[in-house]
Amino acid sequence: MRRAAASVLALAAVLALPASASAAKGEKVTVMTRNVFLGADLSPAINATTIEGAIDGSGQIYNELVSTNFPERAVPLAKEINEAKPDLVGLQEVADWTTQVPSDIGGPPINPNGQAASDPLYDFLALLNAQLGNKYRVVGTQDEFEAELPADTDGSDATGGFAGADRDVRLKMRDVILARKGVDTSKLDMDHFKTRFETSVGSVPVAADRGWLSVQAKVGDAKFRFVNTHLEAFGDPKIREAQAKELVAGPLKTKKQVVLVGDLNSGTTKRHNIGRPELGHDPDDPLAFKVLQKAKFTDNGAVQSCCYKSMFDPTLELTHTVDHVLSKPGLKSTGEFVTGNDPAERTPSGLWPSDHGGVVSTLTVP
Repeated sequence: MRRAAASVLALAAVLALPASASAAKGEKVTVMTRNVFLGADLSPAINATTIEGAIDGSGQIYNELVSTNFPERAVPLAKEINEAKPDLVGLQEVADWTTQVPSDIGGPPINPNGQAASDPLYDFLALLNAQLGNKYRVVGTQDEFEAELPADTDGSDATGGFAGADRDVRLKMRDVILARKGVDTSKLDMDHFKTRFETSVGSVPVAADRGWLSVQAKVGDAKFRFVNTHLEAFGDPKIREAQAKELVAGPLKTKKQVVLVGDLNSGTTKRHNIGRPELGHDPDDPLAFKVLQKAKFTDNGAVQSCCYKSMFDPTLELTHTVDHVLSKPGLKSTGEFVTGNDPAERTPSGLWPSDHGGVVSTLTVP
């Protein structure tokens, strides 16, 4: 009887070995964070001290947007994603640009009495989806900062309306999560940060909404929370720090497995080359990243993913990291790499796919 019981126990132990080995090995999950670049630098309008200056700045933004040609850039961006085959993708700066001709001197929030521009110009998500085909689906879209300005696109006050405005241009920023075909997702959640960058455009107060979105994901036998975010790029670095603290107290507050991706506009000087004055970086840029380090997140991303000062210069290199893949509990990662940093990936007219590179990381999720 004792020998029979011992045999049963021994058999049970043998049968349990493959399952234990499999559980220890874990499931390979590939994730990607990709800032696709909204198409123009907003500084000419944000830094304007008068409404006339803001109209001129908006004209510069519009002309840069046209020159950076997202319909063309969407092709290599989609190719990056399809070739890397990430299970989940966090996209930032997925802009939706609309216009209106003639100008009625802008729409909300800068001119509450104006009509919001609604004629399609560039819907980045629709253009990228058209290139991705049916391999990925949109899991969630978080609307962020939205504003509209009149624009003097030809630089002449003699044409158009007030201060030469010949059209209105409206920008809606969005962050997006994509899932590869076959990946299960549920419990979509999103919110805006309470801490915001606040400024004025031509003496009119403007606040920039940013936030996060998350889903519960299942890849094979692996289950985890996937969070995508884009922390503030402008203003005091303490804004980013406060937003990172909101993340830790919000969607990242879980004892279960969580993977965070996004453009944090922050990193540690030692690992990520942040805080280099010769590159125009603020020495306090590590603040937000250190919040996540303190919260015990593990760095699973590749370094050097940012940023090209010119979309047209093939000699430029990515020199520092603000785009991250992080995990808690810390996961082992393999095959980390950056996309969008090879001159061969540039478009036929000579554009980089984005001013950022994409960061891809394969994680072993138990």
